[in-house]
Amino acid sequence: QNKTQFVIPVYQRNYDWTELQCRQLLMDILDIGATDGNDTHFIGSIVFIHDGVHLAGEVKPLVIIDGQQRLTTITILYLALFKFALHNDMEERAAEINDTILINKFVKEDSSKLKLKQTDNNSKAMKFLMGNNKPEDYPEYSRLRDNYLFFSRFITSDNFDIIYSGLSRLLFVQISLERDKDDPQRIFESLNSTGLELSQADLIRNYILMGLTPKEQTRVFDEYWEVIENNAKLENDDVSKVDELIRDYMTFKNKKIPNKNKVYDEFKQKFKTRDTEFYSKTLSELKEYAILYNKLLNPHREIEKEISRELKSIKQLEINVSYPFILPVYFDYSKGEIRKDDFIKVLQIIQSYTWRRFILGLAPSGLNKIFMVLYSDIEKSDYIASIERSLVKKR
Repeated sequence: QNKTQFVIPVYQRNYDWTELQCRQLLMDILDIGATDGNDTHFIGSIVFIHDGVHLAGEVKPLVIIDGQQRLTTITILYLALFKFALHNDMEERAAEINDTILINKFVKEDSSKLKLKQTDNNSKAMKFLMGNNKPEDYPEYSRLRDNYLFFSRFITSDNFDIIYSGLSRLLFVQISLERDKDDPQRIFESLNSTGLELSQADLIRNYILMGLTPKEQTRVFDEYWEVIENNAKLENDDVSKVDELIRDYMTFKNKKIPNKNKVYDEFKQKFKTRDTEFYSKTLSELKEYAILYNKLLNPHREIEKEISRELKSIKQLEINVSYPFILPVYFDYSKGEIRKDDFIKVLQIIQSYTWRRFILGLAPSGLNKIFMVLYSDIEKSDYIASIERSLVKKR
């Protein structure tokens, strides 16, 4: 339909299919495209939400909650076919792909033109590739660009029709949900119940954002979640540490260390009600913790040199188990509730206590339970002494 647009919402993880997965899909498409008859190849489910009410003349947005990796990859392959046809005197076939698969031909508004609307980074790459540009000139790293190049190198005059035929014979289950009537979060959890596809942070992000209207999703993502994701990583390393951050945050909040595969369950149990206070207070606090967590991961980013030096020592000693304690103390310091000298003293106490246990031959495994509850023993009027008294009692 020319007035339909699949929309990938901000809460979805980034497009991350590799060449290996693209190659497997392409082999399946070639196999089915080369057969005679009406054989099909099943590729899974596509689950989307629609708003129920649709006015004539508007583009109908279908928000994808499962299947975005496959949809994006198939769109990239169609784009590669379109470009091949365009440059090899196949104008009619190029127009057919463009007008029925890639764009809503009769829609004037630019944001509604593409049949598959990506999130910001992927959208930029897709628009660049659709333009009269060389893919190699795209200035940023992009899986989308890399996979497009892979498909482009593979397509020839001999296999074009086979690939095109194979694509038309892919079969998927379409599941349509209606906002305010169905529970997309529950269905999403069922689809990802194995826990193999998504990280705990992915599940938490979806839990936070999925129930909101598209406008609110974008606002909450921009104001809170994007900041959390950008800070929970090591410098010059794109590996996300959001799982670890929220695990430490939940350890501090619940005074219990959640299993690495149960962080999402603990988070959902703790924050059952996603009300105004949750979005304004809890997420705001988690965002501030993420900014501080970034300095635990990258001590040189702490502008106070004495604090930076102590954080670097803790990182070198790999006392990560102290993070559920350091974070709320760091938070107190950032709010001016304790002086710089007191915060430095706390960081030194952590190192001294850890070394003393090591020298005495005490099992390091006990440290996580000690730091898990240590903050709750602090007396704000007697900050340092109360920490020291508590540690003296612990074994």
